[in-house]
Amino acid sequence: MIINIGDTIRDKKGREGELINIGIATEKSDVAAENDTSLNAQTYDTDLNYMGAVTFGSNWCYFHQIDEVVKRKQDDTE
Repeated sequence: MIINIGDTIRDKKGREGELINIGIATEKSDVAAENDTSLNAQTYDTDLNYMGAVTFGSNWCYFHQIDEVVKRKQDDTE
């Protein structure tokens, strides 16, 4: 599943919110992508199976805990 900053997502706990951060881990010990060495992305395909986490609304979860994209970010060109 492809996720983008600005999408509204739902996690497997049923929480929903706008995706505001996608963090990709660069070290094996940093599963939540919290270290200074982690990368931030604008888009990510969860099928890549990298370690990391997202922040959505006031919540966060690991990539594998994302259930679905509820609403795609509106394209500003329309």
